[in-house]
Amino acid sequence: MKEAKNWLTMPQELMINYRVIMMSNKIFPPDPTAKKGFYDINIYLEAVKRYPNLVKLIENKSIENGEKTWLIYEDGREFTYKEVNDLSTSFFAGLKSLGINKDEKIAIFANNSPEWIISYFGILKAGAIPVTVNINFIKDPLIYNLEKSDTSHLIIDSKLLQAFIDVEDKLKNKIKNLIIIGDVEDKLKNKIKTQWMLYKDLLKSSNEKAVSNQKPYDIAAMILTSGTTGPSKVVADTHAQFIYTALDMIDAGGVTPNSNVYVYLPLYHIMALDLATISSMLANAKMVLVKTLYASRFWEDINKYNITHFHAVGPILEILFKQPKTDLEINHGQLIAIAYTSKVVWLEAVKRFNIYITGGYGSTEARIPVTSPYDEVIERKVPPGSSGKPAPPFEIDIVDEDGFSLPPNKVGEIVVRPKLPWAIFREYYNMPDKTIEAFKGLWFHTGDLGVFDENGYLYFVDRAKDAIRKKGENISSYEIEQTLLKFDKIKEAAVIPVPSEIGEDEVMAVISLKEKVNPEEIIDFCLENMPKFWVPRYIRFVDSLPRTPTGRIEKYKLRNQGITNDTVDMNLYIKQKLQSTRR
Repeated sequence: MKEAKNWLTMPQELMINYRVIMMSNKIFPPDPTAKKGFYDINIYLEAVKRYPNLVKLIENKSIENGEKTWLIYEDGREFTYKEVNDLSTSFFAGLKSLGINKDEKIAIFANNSPEWIISYFGILKAGAIPVTVNINFIKDPLIYNLEKSDTSHLIIDSKLLQAFIDVEDKLKNKIKNLIIIGDVEDKLKNKIKTQWMLYKDLLKSSNEKAVSNQKPYDIAAMILTSGTTGPSKVVADTHAQFIYTALDMIDAGGVTPNSNVYVYLPLYHIMALDLATISSMLANAKMVLVKTLYASRFWEDINKYNITHFHAVGPILEILFKQPKTDLEINHGQLIAIAYTSKVVWLEAVKRFNIYITGGYGSTEARIPVTSPYDEVIERKVPPGSSGKPAPPFEIDIVDEDGFSLPPNKVGEIVVRPKLPWAIFREYYNMPDKTIEAFKGLWFHTGDLGVFDENGYLYFVDRAKDAIRKKGENISSYEIEQTLLKFDKIKEAAVIPVPSEIGEDEVMAVISLKEKVNPEEIIDFCLENMPKFWVPRYIRFVDSLPRTPTGRIEKYKLRNQGITNDTVDMNLYIKQKLQSTRR
């Protein structure tokens, strides 16, 4: 009965099977390539029982795999499972020497690197909560990310220090310590007002035991998600959610101890942090980490490292299409893209790159509740363009505006709820009203439109939310608008998505003015005050914005109009400005 209290929502028949499974000490997880369909749901339960939190995961995998290489970085450094565990313990000891308290929020604002990953595990071992920060954030978005998450300590890449210095005074001493990865330029040292130390100097030996008693429902990461009709929200993701999702990716991709997973997406996103990094560790596999997507050498890396899996989000495949054809893109071993894309892109990618695609649908809040089992992926049974079917820990439905289920082939909102405890996010941090609103009718409402076919495959149709997706990033139109309105010559602004040549969206700003200004001035202001991927490519000036009788901007009218004859394409100007700042 004591064990049952930890799993109050578990059906009795699952509980009986669960106890039987846990009597086995076989290598975990079972070989995903030696089965038909998804793993049995009990395998997901076993995963969380074996590894109730990510500290237990790294500690246990260090014991299970020892001196086996887990991480290879682009600069040639290699780390075994044991070394990553030991280094994260050393970093945890350094954090404790700073007086880090349980549940303090420690943000990571850094480029992809082994130090990022070691810092992440070290934070968890200290009993603190990691907060991820988009490396493109500057000024207000950076302040918002740090303040909204109650960040008290910041791990920062030395190359991003200027972005912090620019907002340091506005943070009002809320950051107690800066931990800097890399060496600090002399010209910046005297500009930093916050107490700081180098990451490498914080690695300390200690006999202090890491905090490893986190519950499956405790927070494993706080990640800022895109705002839609309002400000962005901080998503509190659980340890169980990380483990379930990692196993889900192993389940779909057929990731085994012999797999090599290529990680080029940013670690501040769940795609790289959980779906790639944590899943490769759970699978006893190897991961190859690079700083960013190097499209020109992508296929060289695939062959150099004998890559078996990579994750593709947004227009990644379209970007690869634009590269010159090479024999390397087709002459490789079995290669699985854990990805979701349109039917046209899917078919072209399979034909040109000789790859397999899993399909999938997800979000920061729900992770990947829809995907495909490995046997369907490798036998090419997944309908191109589909997201797949509900994964074992989840129930998915398509509902009308009143929350009632719709039959196959009827478009409605995609809603999700877990079959297992803590399989989706715990809350929007410090936003109880938004959390309750998201779970109306006891379903998590994604705000996305989809449709099931008669065979149970889900197809993503469109975003019902007023958001923009550009190059794999979700962008809040609201937040761009709020930044634009700080420009004293702008009266009103509405930001909408318009089609991009490489898929997904470009950002367009429709603006009415208080006084005359040219588009270049607006772009200069944007480049100074927002992340590069927020900067509108298209500017259109209008006398006034269309509004409803109650005063709401009718964005649908602007979206229907799209790029008009009086719209100015600022793409070349933006590129020239960015190039000039790099010199």
